[in-house]
This record gives sequence, C-alpha cells and structure tokens, in this order.
Amino acid sequence: MPVKLTIDHVGRTANAVAIGPIAVEDIREHLDGERVRGGLPYREFIDATRAKAAFGPADARTIVEMLRTLGREKALGPTAVVVSDDVSYGMLRMLGILLEDIAEVRPFRAGEELEAQKWLAGAPIRGNEGGDAS
Repeated sequence: MPVKLTIDHVGRTANAVAIGPIAVEDIREHLDGERVRGGLPYREFIDATRAKAAFGPADARTIVEMLRTLGREKALGPTAVVVSDDVSYGMLRMLGILLEDIAEVRPFRAGEELEAQKWLAGAPIRGNEGGDAS
C-alpha cells in the first residue's frame, strides 16, 4: 500500500507517509484503515513529499463523498499534508475547500513541515455535528 499509517492513541495523533502515485482507491484504503484503528478524529500529519496525486477533479468529488460519509459517523480531525509538486498541492487545496464544512484539510509545500506541524497543533478539533459521538 502506498500509504503507511501510524496512530498514537495516547497523543491522539495520526501520521502517514505516502509514496508513489496516490489514486482514489489508495485514499479509500487509508481512510478505512484509519477508521478501523480509531484515528479519524485525531490530528493527522501526512508526508506526501514522495507521492503524487493520481486523481483528477472528478475523482475529488468521490473523495469528498467518502469523507462526508465518514464525518457523519465520527468527527474528522484536522489534516496537514506536505507535498512536493504543484498538481498535488492544487488537488489538496481543492479538497480542502470542498471539505470546509466537515474537516480541515490543508496542503503545505515541501520544506514547510515545521509550519504544517505548528498549524496542526493549533487546529481545532471539530465536534461531530450530525454524527454518532460514540
């Protein structure tokens, strides 16, 4: 799998490293793994500096719907994604805009890891409006 996930339940954080082309199915697998392991409401840092978005604007709607469905079940924590190319940055920026009402997803460029970590540390954890809080 091109995304390796680590979850720290004590610190309530999730960290992932993405490598290679990342398609919709890779994102689905990552989100399913995060859901099963209980990490969806945690702050998540994704190092995608060795990955490339292999999905387009039409696929973004599928990703948004996946996250909306998950957000109805449980609150989604903020996510910082560090990328190394303009296409990935643009796709993640678009996802962030489309998800504004359900989750904070913010892209950062390679070299901005410290800025991403600072933003993530201060990003609010949203409540679970409309979802099951269990």
